[in-house]
Amino acid sequence: MKKYALMLLLLALFCAPLCAWAQTDSASALGLNALVPAAMPAQEDSAMIPLYCGPTQGFYRHGEQALDLTQPYVLFGQHDCWAMAAQGTPDAFGPVGWVEAASLPIAADAPSLAFEEALVAMIEEDAPLTNDPHGLCPQDAWSVTLPRGAQVILLAAMGDWVYIQADLSGTPVRAFIPAACVL
Repeated sequence: MKKYALMLLLLALFCAPLCAWAQTDSASALGLNALVPAAMPAQEDSAMIPLYCGPTQGFYRHGEQALDLTQPYVLFGQHDCWAMAAQGTPDAFGPVGWVEAASLPIAADAPSLAFEEALVAMIEEDAPLTNDPHGLCPQDAWSVTLPRGAQVILLAAMGDWVYIQADLSGTPVRAFIPAACVL
């Protein structure tokens, strides 16, 4: 009898955090750092900078996607010699990607995006993977479906989305999936 009581107690202790997790914002409950976009002003010089889906040229690049510096954009931070950015404002921005940091006027206090809290996870249900989580620029964005059971690396959270790294046909990609799709 004591054995069953101990098992029930352990089960309750294990399930309580899971129940609390299910009732909170699932992205922040994963313990990931939040991505926070900072407004950057348009530059006078006309420049289109190639936008990649990760911090090297080895990551996927959708068509000729680029960041137009003559328009306002947001900066999430930097890693090594790359910066994570998107066209738009902190409240409304389009496809998110990475550009060479040397091509931007980056403040010295721009956050570092090393993603130390990265977690390996599995997709619980088919998940839309996109570089435009707000869906503001469907003509510029790309989207694919990650199948249930696919393994991903959770890098950061942004509202109801998680920023992940996955492999698509041998090419690394970083983009967003709904947090509810992660096991």
